[in-house]
Amino acid sequence: MKLLHLSDLHLGLKVCEMSMLDEQREIFEQIFTYLSKYPVDAVLLAGDIYDKSVPPVDAILLFDEILGKFSDMGLPVLMISGNHDSAERLSFGARVMKKNMIWIGTNVSEAITPIKLYDRFGPVNFYLLPFIRPIDVNNAFGQTLTKYTDALRYVIEQMQVNTDERNVILSHQFVADTSTFDSERTVGNTDCVDKCVYEIFDYTALGHLHAPKSAGNEKIRYCGTPLKYSLSEIEHKKSMTIVTLSEKSNVQIETVPLFPKHDMRKITGTFQQLTSVAQGSEDYIYAELTNENDVSFAATGLRQVYPNLISVSYRRKNDAAGTDALSVANAQEEKTPEEIFIDLFLQQHPDTQLTELQQSVLKKVIEKVWGVNICCH
Repeated sequence: MKLLHLSDLHLGLKVCEMSMLDEQREIFEQIFTYLSKYPVDAVLLAGDIYDKSVPPVDAILLFDEILGKFSDMGLPVLMISGNHDSAERLSFGARVMKKNMIWIGTNVSEAITPIKLYDRFGPVNFYLLPFIRPIDVNNAFGQTLTKYTDALRYVIEQMQVNTDERNVILSHQFVADTSTFDSERTVGNTDCVDKCVYEIFDYTALGHLHAPKSAGNEKIRYCGTPLKYSLSEIEHKKSMTIVTLSEKSNVQIETVPLFPKHDMRKITGTFQQLTSVAQGSEDYIYAELTNENDVSFAATGLRQVYPNLISVSYRRKNDAAGTDALSVANAQEEKTPEEIFIDLFLQQHPDTQLTELQQSVLKKVIEKVWGVNICCH
């Protein structure tokens, strides 16, 4: 059985108020073109279908198009809700969709019952485990758990997985392997789960992190986002993951590169250097200016050459503290709390970028303190 593993679509996302909807539609056309040449047997969508719990209408319509296309191709779709999704909204029409081989996992108590698909080697059991917190498990099963690993372990124990058959789980969590768990905890992250809870499965289709990577074990895998969504992702090589399940314990994993219509990248130089290029670019651009003095209306001038300019920053060599100084002039002329924090972070650590894990923690803190829902990808 051949599976397409996708996650973190973040349909409806805006980067500095620039909609990524056309880019998202374009990347799915690329995915559908691939599937028409190299068919799969089912599609796994591991959470964060939408970027916001109340998605814009255009994002809902795009997802309707995507599901319709998968259905036209005769492909079963198995999906779960992520932390960005509203489980109730995502599951609307779930009973009707089930008749068209579209299964939506948004309820932890229902996650313990598998969906079975068959091939010539027999059944494959799919467990749809949405993004959960210990409190969700406690409410569903009458427990008093406080740690994420314990909560995940408890739910998986209730599944009573038949290890003689092939088993796949979809899950949307932070998963730390044993070699990096301690370092990840140092940023205050309490919602990491140990990879060992998933080792009973033949394949774990993870969502949550935006870079394609395995969690210590190649069969426990994040497929990453299909597009770049932030400065921290500009070096990512985006892809989709193809998983082939043959007989029990025989799993092959392949990544297929995805190429956006417009790339997202960072450029560095003086204002004169960046605006005197022979040809501009419609890529999504983070511009870093090396001018010692501020350039008046820099964003306006740069946008003449780079219409999809995201932000403008300055890097100077000799400030009063003897270190690089970074002052950000947001292209939209208004900084979010996230950008203010990142400015300060980069001043203290000029050669470092926030990791995905740190950005997610930052998002949660900002939402709690400011009461706003921003995206830190």
